[in-house]
Amino acid sequence: MFLVWLLAVPLAGAIVTLWAPAKGAKGVAAITSFVALLGYVGLLFVNRAGVNWPWIAAWGVRFHLQADGLGLFLLGLNAVLFVVAILASSEDMGRIYYFWLLVLEFAVAGLFAAVDLFVFYVFWEVLLVPVFFLLTQWSGARGRTAALKWLIMNLVGSFFMLVGIVAVAVIHHQNGGAFTFEIAALSGMAIPAGIATWLFFAFLVAFWIKAPLWPLHGWMPDTYGESPAPVTALISGVLSKAGIYGILRVMMPIFLPQFRQFQLLLLILAAIGLLYGALAALRQTDMKMVTAYGSLSHMAMMALGIFSLTEAGILGTTYYMVAHGLMVGGLFIVLGLLESRTGTRTIQDMAGLNQSAPRLAAYFLFFVLGTLGLPGLPGFVGEYMIIQGLIQSQVVFAVIAGFVLVVAAWYMLRVFQAVMQGPARSSAIRDLLARQVAWLVPLAGLVVFIGIWPAGITSHAVPSLYHVMHFASQGGGR
Repeated sequence: MFLVWLLAVPLAGAIVTLWAPAKGAKGVAAITSFVALLGYVGLLFVNRAGVNWPWIAAWGVRFHLQADGLGLFLLGLNAVLFVVAILASSEDMGRIYYFWLLVLEFAVAGLFAAVDLFVFYVFWEVLLVPVFFLLTQWSGARGRTAALKWLIMNLVGSFFMLVGIVAVAVIHHQNGGAFTFEIAALSGMAIPAGIATWLFFAFLVAFWIKAPLWPLHGWMPDTYGESPAPVTALISGVLSKAGIYGILRVMMPIFLPQFRQFQLLLLILAAIGLLYGALAALRQTDMKMVTAYGSLSHMAMMALGIFSLTEAGILGTTYYMVAHGLMVGGLFIVLGLLESRTGTRTIQDMAGLNQSAPRLAAYFLFFVLGTLGLPGLPGFVGEYMIIQGLIQSQVVFAVIAGFVLVVAAWYMLRVFQAVMQGPARSSAIRDLLARQVAWLVPLAGLVVFIGIWPAGITSHAVPSLYHVMHFASQGGGR
């Protein structure tokens, strides 16, 4: 069972890493993550069978995992980015660093595969632990502060979600159903209007924090700024998608009437976040923080797609999660390579670096163009579908989204031009090594591939999203 492979291999590899020689830990972690990636290839092309085992029978909890169109390619995103992040990390990080990376890969894979709310919550909590220790031990001067912000804010969200999960299961049982946490069984259930509103926001707060979305993004600046580049790539590229994924996987099937009721409010909050992230990115002098706030804006774009409650918008968000994860993950990795060579992230301290590092400049430009939505790359496809969905339901927000796309081109190209072009202000830097090009080429190739053939993702996602999109487009409810 390849789906079990995706969880078992990283967990086993994490344990083996603890016993590996200090200098060999990276190799063990890289091999482990690559074997997990091979398991994903098997899942994609050979057998997608899930598991549905009894776990806590008295509570109706089953260890139920599946790889449907909604989670299938997020599992692939997880497998790919962890391989790249491990290869991009320094051997000097030590075995505990790679142990926590593999534990994190295990937890995220479980989250994207869980279709039982109790199991979903367990993996949701487990992933907090490795991120906390990665931030505490391998981040910058404010790493401990960043770790505490991350942990406290996410624990607050987790508390609200736990209350919501228990309440939904109890209400389902009181309505005459079996005591269960299966999302499919809970979909469309009747919830008293007043209680439904409170439960809706309980879940929403948890997912809003994790994404993160404005104004509950307080953990983001310190976390993105202080963590090592490979960890930032994973948090922004993979973990942030857990929040958007949770809204789609958990909330849309259960709380669709509340989405319709509060649609305008949600669209306004997402639009504010879209503008805030873009304008904040324009003000940054740190190239990493430009990308961080740009990513915050992109997450708001995904939220707009969901809140449009249209087929195009929801499908566009599903595709854009994968596309954005690959592109922003690659960009943070490249920025980390650049920082390690220059010793700075301040834009004003760099210029003309393409003269001594043309390969680094080329990959920098590639991922910049990807994140700003260049036609032919996947960012364009995702943003186009989201805006198409907004035009169908909320034209004003489509105009706002289109304006922000112009601003995104402004702040991303500004960074590239300032750092890579013009007269050189500092000494020459070392270009990319052959081994670094060796893992950047497949990542860039994958980005191009899904940009040219978006149907490879969307055609698999449509059947899984049909129920949600059908109700949303028809104005359904309970």
